[in-house]
Amino acid sequence: MKVQVQDREGLFKSLTVEVQGDSVKEKLEETYRELQQNVQIQGFRRGKAPLWIIKAKYKDYVEEEVGKKVADETLKQALEEAKLEPVADIFLEKVQVEEKESKVTYTVSFEVAPEFELKNVDGLEVEVPKIEFKEELVKEELEVLREANAVWEPKEEDEPAEEGNLLVLEYEVEEVGEEGEKVKQETSVILGEGTLRPEVEEALKGKKAGEEVELKELPLYNQEGKEIGKVNMKIKIKEIKKKVLPELTDEFAQELGYDNLKALEEKIKEDLKQRIEKLRDQVIEDKVADKLVELHDMEIPQTLLRREVSFLIERRLNELKTFGIDPRYVDVKKIAEKIKPIAEANVKLRFILDKYAQENGIEPTEDDIEEQYKKLAEQYQITVEEIKKHFKEQGLEPVVSEDAKREKALKDIISKVKIVEVEEKKEEEETRQEEVKNESEGNS
Repeated sequence: MKVQVQDREGLFKSLTVEVQGDSVKEKLEETYRELQQNVQIQGFRRGKAPLWIIKAKYKDYVEEEVGKKVADETLKQALEEAKLEPVADIFLEKVQVEEKESKVTYTVSFEVAPEFELKNVDGLEVEVPKIEFKEELVKEELEVLREANAVWEPKEEDEPAEEGNLLVLEYEVEEVGEEGEKVKQETSVILGEGTLRPEVEEALKGKKAGEEVELKELPLYNQEGKEIGKVNMKIKIKEIKKKVLPELTDEFAQELGYDNLKALEEKIKEDLKQRIEKLRDQVIEDKVADKLVELHDMEIPQTLLRREVSFLIERRLNELKTFGIDPRYVDVKKIAEKIKPIAEANVKLRFILDKYAQENGIEPTEDDIEEQYKKLAEQYQITVEEIKKHFKEQGLEPVVSEDAKREKALKDIISKVKIVEVEEKKEEEETRQEEVKNESEGNS
């Protein structure tokens, strides 16, 4: 076997492999034998067509089929000889079969991991915002509870739609074209939350119950941001509702299962302190991860980047589905633009943590892997046994082990860096308090 490596653009490599001998001869004979037995050639009974006719008629098929079989059998060894390890998809680009010599030459292309020097993290200073309990957080948490227990009451007929109002909509969407698909559905949205496209939200503002809006030739985009068509949309506002918050009284607390308002406030204070400690740990992880990405300049594989962007977009679209939003009419291009920097940082961080784990001999224990399954179970809101079964059926158990290893590597790095707490600016503090609030809403 002869192996030749060629550098391509970026992190792409091509590998040309030449295989000759009895193995190729056997695969050629096997493929022709299968064709003779199974294909129907006009003028001959099945299995009786002469081999020279089979060879002439199915030359391209035989070349492709034999090439795939030889590649499947020899590629692993060829990669080992070339000392290359693909990080994602391997593309079979070219196959050439020379029957007389029993020789197959094939070319594959793939991306490899970036080469970079791991920075020393011992004593590295990482600034994190100082996160501590404040009494005003209790008041904000009470407002969260009021919001969660609010009721939606219909607005008067002559009152227009405003941001924060709940709109019950009936919409009809038709693709532009001769055989355009037409969809008619109902949904409910809170105006101003950005779940609808900006041009749709703008069209709905100021309208009253019973009124209709019509938008012509709205562009549709795929996950790569490429326009794939246009739609016409008609939307009727069936109902407009405004939010009415309950008063903070002992009766309100009793409805939530507490003796009085003071008991509710004490419970909120206790829960907030626990959540803030958990949030502090998460913020430290995030800031250390950000610092690692900032310190290491590297080119990342585009195949992995595209895969990560697609994964994050899919996750976002699934979130929107839970709100009753049809993903086909969401501005995917805008989502992709926002998500790409996050995807780039995610891919970079994985390479950094993998290299750190390798250089420091870090491997996950059974307990580490079990903890990773627990996190996944919480994320997907199913039991640990269910998530284990799912990952086993999908053949994704190694992925969980790799993630557990990276998590362990990050914690080891955190133990070596110097965490410097700094007072947050007002804008940052407001954002952090919103995160505490959001976690509260997620746990309620």
